[in-house]
Amino acid sequence: MSHSPWLKVSEPSKHVWRIENNGMVSEYLVAGEDRALLIDTGWGIGDLAGTVKNLTPLPVTVVNTHGHPDHTCGNYQFENSHIHEADVHLLKRNYSPSMRFNILKRFPKNTLPTGFSEEAWIHAPLKHFTPFKGSMAFDLGGRSVEVIEVPGHTHGSVCLYDSQGRILFCGDSILAGNVMIHMEDSAPLGVYYKSLVRLVSMADKFDKLMPAHGPAPIGPEVLRDLQAGVKKVLEGSLEGKPVKTPFGEGLSASFGDCGVFYREDRL
Repeated sequence: MSHSPWLKVSEPSKHVWRIENNGMVSEYLVAGEDRALLIDTGWGIGDLAGTVKNLTPLPVTVVNTHGHPDHTCGNYQFENSHIHEADVHLLKRNYSPSMRFNILKRFPKNTLPTGFSEEAWIHAPLKHFTPFKGSMAFDLGGRSVEVIEVPGHTHGSVCLYDSQGRILFCGDSILAGNVMIHMEDSAPLGVYYKSLVRLVSMADKFDKLMPAHGPAPIGPEVLRDLQAGVKKVLEGSLEGKPVKTPFGEGLSASFGDCGVFYREDRL
């Protein structure tokens, strides 16, 4: 099913919807009996709030997996959002008009939705947000979604664990591809490794991983591959190859179908 040329909707699991932003990044909507949880808000270029209303009549809670613009720029379409306190500075940066003006340059005008106002998007207000830290869960009524802190991609990155659906929503922390740990906002690779250890210890609790980029769902075996590969990098038995990305230079280490971009000076 689809509700917008910009936003494409599918239902990979019961009462779980994936909302893709022009094929670039995905948000997820999880419905319980009393509330729904929107995990990330993407670029906020399409009518995300309207799409969500078409999918569920329930009141919606918004949570960001981390502070990067492709996960938070749509927060303005909702009255409140939740984000880890370590990424609040990134969220605020994304609502600077100069930052949003530069972000919009990435998108050819002919790809933007009909009726989209560039001026309104650039000057969109950052509405109320609630910073959090540590253990917490969102009670949706008959369904609880737990926050798991996974610093690495950013210092405030989190995954969301849906025990009823046996799903882990990963943001950019786990992908079928290279996880970016080489960005200026990233934590050292050793910190990310500890996050992987934490997730691997829970791997028998979920059947599906829902990342924000690339194919979804993916299987939990990618967690063990990432953990084993990052361990080799940290031990010095595997060295990445130089790579240049739009988000900085680093080293690329691949472990089968997954891998990491990292920096040698931040192990």
